Amino acid sequence: MDIFYGFDLGDAESAIAKLDRTKDTVPEILSVQEAKSFITAYALSKGGKLIIGEGACYEPQATSRKLRFKSRFLTSSDAARDIRSFAGGVLGELYLNGDLIRGEDDCFYIGCPAGWNKGTREEYREIFEEVGYPPAKIVSESRAALVSACQSKHLQVGYDILSRPVLVVDIGSSTTDFAYITSGKEEELQTGGEVFLGGGIMDEILLDEAVSASFEEKRIRKILSESEAWKSYCEFSARRLKEKYFSDEEFWQTNDCVSSVTIRYNVLPAKLTLRMNTDIADKLLNKKVDKLGGRSFKEVFVDSLQ
Repeated sequence: MDIFYGFDLGDAESAIAKLDRTKDTVPEILSVQEAKSFITAYALSKGGKLIIGEGACYEPQATSRKLRFKSRFLTSSDAARDIRSFAGGVLGELYLNGDLIRGEDDCFYIGCPAGWNKGTREEYREIFEEVGYPPAKIVSESRAALVSACQSKHLQVGYDILSRPVLVVDIGSSTTDFAYITSGKEEELQTGGEVFLGGGIMDEILLDEAVSASFEEKRIRKILSESEAWKSYCEFSARRLKEKYFSDEEFWQTNDCVSSVTIRYNVLPAKLTLRMNTDIADKLLNKKVDKLGGRSFKEVFVDSLQ
C-alpha cells in the first residue's frame, strides 16, 4: 500500500492530508471547499442538497444546520448521524476533486480524542466504513500532533524528541489531549486527555455573555432554544470573534472587538452584538460552568495537566 490519507475531523474545523509514497516524501494538505482547513459543519437546503464547510454556516435556505457534533458523540445518539452526513459530504468532495480514486489500494488514518476507549473508537470507525471510506484506522489526535511535530520542517524538535521527555498538549474545540514520550521510543508513548474540555466551551460562554448584555435577552434566548440552526450560527459567529481577538490581543486593548448578528426568525429580526475584551477573555477561562461540573476551563485544565 502506497497511498495514505489522514483525516482530522475536529469539532470546530477539519483537514485532510494525503501521502503518496511513490511520489512524495511529506503529506500534502488537500483542499475541501477550496480551503485547507474547513469548518466542521453541514446543512441541508430546502431542496435537500447537502452543503459542508463554511458555506453550510451561511446558507440562507438551510432547513437544518449542524455544527459541533463530534463533541456530542459520547452523549447523544444523534451525533453519529451528523458525523455520518458530514463525513459523506467530505468523501464526495474528495472523489469530485480527483483526490481519491475508486479502486486504489489506500487507507485512512482518522483522529479521535485520546480519552476515547476501545469500544467508542470502533463505533467511530464503523461510521466511516458505512459511509464508504477505504479501510480506516483510528488514532489518538495527540499522537498525530506529535508525529506532525517530529516531521515538520518548521519546528526544530528532532533533538528534543530523541533526547528528552516531551509533552504535547493539543487543545481542540471539544477535547484536550496529552501525548507524553520518553527517549524517543514509540513503546513509551502515553496518551490521555479530557474528553469534555475544549475551546467550544469558551464560544458558549462568549455567546451567553452577549445574550445577557442584550436589551432583547428574553426574546433571543427563546429563539436560540427553539432554533438549533440559529443557535449554531450564533456560536459560530462567537468562535470567529474569539479567534479574531486572540490573534492580536495587543491591538484589541485600544480598539473595539465586536461583531453583530441579525437573527431573522419568525417576523421581527433581532440584533445580537458580540463583544470581546479583557474582562470577557478572563471569563472565558475562569467562569464556572455546569458542563464542567461547576468548575472553570482553567481549573479543569490545570487539574488534568497536574
